[in-house]
Amino acid sequence: MRNVRAVAAALAAVLALGGCGVFDTDKTPQRAKDGITGLQLSVTGMPTPGSLSAVEHVLARIQSRDADGLAELAEGGDRNGGTVKETARSWVKTWGDAAQKPMTADFSEPDRSVSVEVTFEGGPGTLSMTLRGKGDDNEDAYGVVLDEGK
Repeated sequence: MRNVRAVAAALAAVLALGGCGVFDTDKTPQRAKDGITGLQLSVTGMPTPGSLSAVEHVLARIQSRDADGLAELAEGGDRNGGTVKETARSWVKTWGDAAQKPMTADFSEPDRSVSVEVTFEGGPGTLSMTLRGKGDDNEDAYGVVLDEGK
C-alpha cells in the first residue's frame, strides 16, 4: 500500500509539473510561432499592444498568402461565410506580393474600433482595415473586420 501511495504521489507531481511547462523544450519565441518575425513593419500613430498584434497577424497571413488563416482572424461576421472568405481571398490576392516588402501601418487613436492604413513599399496603394475590439471595454484584443466590403 505504501508503494502505491508513493507512485501516486510521484505521478501527481509529474502531472503538476507538466502543466507548468517544465517539460516544454520548445523555446521558439511566440512571435516566430505566429509567423510575424519576418514582417518589415514600421508603425505610426497610436497603436496599443493588442491592436498592433492584430495588424501583425493580419499582415503575416497576407504575406504567407493564407486566406483561410486571415478569415480566422475576423471579428464579427461568419468566418466560414461568403463575405469574410471572399474578402480574405481578395486581400491576399491584391496585397500578397506587396506584403513581401517593407510596410508602414498608421493607426488611429485607440478605441473599441481602430482604423489602420497600411502602405506597402512600391505597392499598389493603401490597404485600409478596421479593427474591432473583442471582449469587454477593458480588454486590449482586436479582430479585423472582413465582412464589410473589400
